[in-house]
Amino acid sequence: MKGSIPEDKIEEIRRRADIVSLIGGYVTLRKAGKNFLGLCPFHREKTPSFTVSPEKQMFYCFGCSEGGDAVSFLMKLNQLTFPEAVRHLAGKAGVVIPERTVSHEEKERRTLREQIRQTNEIAAGFFADALRSPAGEGAREYLRKRGIGEEAVSTFRLGLAPDGWRHLLDFLGKKGISPQLAEKAGLIVPRAGQQDRGYYDRFRGRLMIPIEDVDGHVIAFGGRVMGAGEPKYVNSPESAVYTKGNNLYGLARTREAIRERGFAILIEGYFDLISLWNAGITNVAATLGTALTRSQIDLIRRYTTHVAAVFDSDEAGRKALARSLELFLAGNIHARAVILPDGYDPDDFVRTRGREETEELVARALPMVDYYIEEILGGRGTLEEDRDKLREAVSFICRIEDAIAR
Repeated sequence: MKGSIPEDKIEEIRRRADIVSLIGGYVTLRKAGKNFLGLCPFHREKTPSFTVSPEKQMFYCFGCSEGGDAVSFLMKLNQLTFPEAVRHLAGKAGVVIPERTVSHEEKERRTLREQIRQTNEIAAGFFADALRSPAGEGAREYLRKRGIGEEAVSTFRLGLAPDGWRHLLDFLGKKGISPQLAEKAGLIVPRAGQQDRGYYDRFRGRLMIPIEDVDGHVIAFGGRVMGAGEPKYVNSPESAVYTKGNNLYGLARTREAIRERGFAILIEGYFDLISLWNAGITNVAATLGTALTRSQIDLIRRYTTHVAAVFDSDEAGRKALARSLELFLAGNIHARAVILPDGYDPDDFVRTRGREETEELVARALPMVDYYIEEILGGRGTLEEDRDKLREAVSFICRIEDAIAR
């Protein structure tokens, strides 16, 4: 069963769904032979390239390559999960989905996840209040020097963890939140070697960056030092609501811009994203400082199949590009490579060179397949080196699923 909905019910819902009627509620369609034609809801276009087939009960856009059935249409358009989309269609088709019995263990897991989300929301409010307080002047000055405006501070719910060992711990206690729950949320840390298991705040004297899931729930935090201290970042550990590789930073705030622009600019860090958004480049998402994962690709695909991925020009950047390209190809994402000049990250570049130059850099991005073959596999070497490159190129091309691209 997918999402606890019986397979026979899923198939019945698909059979009874009228994709023309469904999509016609969102898109103006006109008859074109056996099919229907309209403007694509997933990217901006002036000439209709979005087709709907009543015979196949499928849709396809020749402009952005988005396609699927009624379920996938609702998932992408309304950011629904598979079970949510199926239940929506079931309601329209008059199909009753039987409710299943939820085990005691699952009820406990659901309760814990909800408690952690609520605890994180309370903590985010505490950090935001601290940033606005007189004690937050140093942090506010730090943000001003970085050019981060009030709108960005508010949108991304930036805050301050006061410099002390128990500020958040005591605040949560007054709100009735136990240390055990706060520990499960990753907000406090048990003191080592103490029988009474005393606790202290994980985040101290840091600028706080709430990490939200795609629905806007706070699921974790990143804390950045504002001086020369190390480590530069302290991040929440993984928890019942947070797995780093399953999330993209900022997506809850930028997904509509990604859909409207028709592509996502994919970067690595919190401040890379905040600085680009602050400069007016809002179709962005960040990988939370980790290597790109298939789960993150699946998240991106909810909003676009086109990505401009930003990489450093050094050896590490080239290796990251090669790893990412495999995932983009497997996920049927049309990816372009944005290569930064030496010595820049996206935050530095947009702050020193401005929005216009940044957008020009993105516009000049090569298709990632072309860049990989020309820049990484290109160039002459010894006969054996050239043979190795040719083998790698052939192997790489054979892994491209799209026949036209191959």
